[in-house]
Amino acid sequence: MATAPKDNHNADLHDLAQMVVGAGALALPIAMSEDTWDIAAGLPLANLVAIVCAAVVLVAGFVYTSYFRGRFREHWPRFLWRVVTTYGLTLIVASGSLALVGQAHWFVDPFLALKQTLVVALPASFAATIVDNLS
Repeated sequence: MATAPKDNHNADLHDLAQMVVGAGALALPIAMSEDTWDIAAGLPLANLVAIVCAAVVLVAGFVYTSYFRGRFREHWPRFLWRVVTTYGLTLIVASGSLALVGQAHWFVDPFLALKQTLVVALPASFAATIVDNLS
């Protein structure tokens, strides 16, 4: 019995797992770096905004070219969902990675924890997107 081809526009459970694995592959080693903690601690708000914008734009560009090129108008809600899901899962993985190494102090200094999470999430979001695209 033949199965219908997979709709690559939707992110299913397999895709979500790939995003988490990809994000974790870079988030954990980066979260263990004292340089990352120091960089995040000294980063002004404008730089944090730039980091988030860069990560989202690059993830969106990769998602667009991988899944939605030529079909964006009819699938833009799925595109937005995929970008937000990828970056959102990456933020969770980055925060969890920082917590594993004792650096995500959300209740003591939430702004520092956010800064560290955003710094770790920048490269981790790229890995999440690339690993998701492998299959």
